Amino acid sequence: MHSPYLASVAIKAAELQGPQLGARFLRKMREALFLNKQNITQQDVLITCAEKAGLDVTEFKDDLSSRTASKALQHDIKTTNEMGVDIVPTFVFFNANVEDDGIKVTGNYPYHVYVQILEDMLGFLPTPAKPPSLEEFLIRFELVATIEVSVVFNISEEEAEKRLKALMLQQKVESVPVKYGNFWRYLK
Repeated sequence: MHSPYLASVAIKAAELQGPQLGARFLRKMREALFLNKQNITQQDVLITCAEKAGLDVTEFKDDLSSRTASKALQHDIKTTNEMGVDIVPTFVFFNANVEDDGIKVTGNYPYHVYVQILEDMLGFLPTPAKPPSLEEFLIRFELVATIEVSVVFNISEEEAEKRLKALMLQQKVESVPVKYGNFWRYLK
């Protein structure tokens, strides 16, 4: 890859169409890069990702070269610099009281650590949202890794693979072998 600037602006351009479409576009970019080994700094690859994500492609193309998307990216860069974020992953938690400082957590920690932070900030233990069914999850993301299913549904990777293979026998998913395991594609 050359400069990641265009790819970064593309994420902001996609987000201008809404946070869910922005997240879907980012996922399609990751698939293009990591699974299909495509150069996501090329505009034609980004436009294909936009199409696959269900974006309004004409609007995306306009926003890709707009000052609005570029300014949004610059704002994000300024905010991360002001917060001293220089390591990935970094999470910054804020509560509703703007007078309170946020809590910056740098590095990878087990899930329960983040739950504890939220509990401390909120003053109560938040109730997790009910996860979707496995089929709903597959429909939403179309292509998922076994480890994703394992984490989302809090089951072992072996159990996740077993459930995915059961759906494969029902011809609802197909296995997509990759270098370090399998991905699973929902069949529409």
